[in-house]
Amino acid sequence: MSATLDLSALWKCLATIKSLTFTAQSFDSGSGWNGTGTGVVKVECINPQTMLFHESGQWSPPNGQVLRFTNVYRWSAFSEQKQLRLEHLRFGITNPVYLFDLQQTSDTQWDSIEPHVCSEDLYTATLSLKDETLHLDWTVKGATKNERISYVYQ
Repeated sequence: MSATLDLSALWKCLATIKSLTFTAQSFDSGSGWNGTGTGVVKVECINPQTMLFHESGQWSPPNGQVLRFTNVYRWSAFSEQKQLRLEHLRFGITNPVYLFDLQQTSDTQWDSIEPHVCSEDLYTATLSLKDETLHLDWTVKGATKNERISYVYQ
């Protein structure tokens, strides 16, 4: 992996992902989104600018009840703008839920350009390379939410 995580290097790194772990934490919100998860990622390259992450695994909240999850995310690279887009395909490939566009803010970090607005909540994200792994950190802030979800992709 190159020292600088430019769009080309980031794209190559995303294409090699096979697994994920994540930790969800609620701070003073009472939403109950605390827990940890593990899973597998199957990467599907649609074309040179588009790939899908098919994620599946288990999420374990503190009460010990294990829940299964599946998600499909679409990553799109925009070379001219030097941006990366993330969309959730929970309603299918033709009806994506736009999450955010990321832009490079340091040698090893990409940040959401604008927060994703969902009702009264604002979602922001940071994607970074640490110890040869990709870290996607989400922050959710709103009237009833104060949460962080930290993904590690390998």
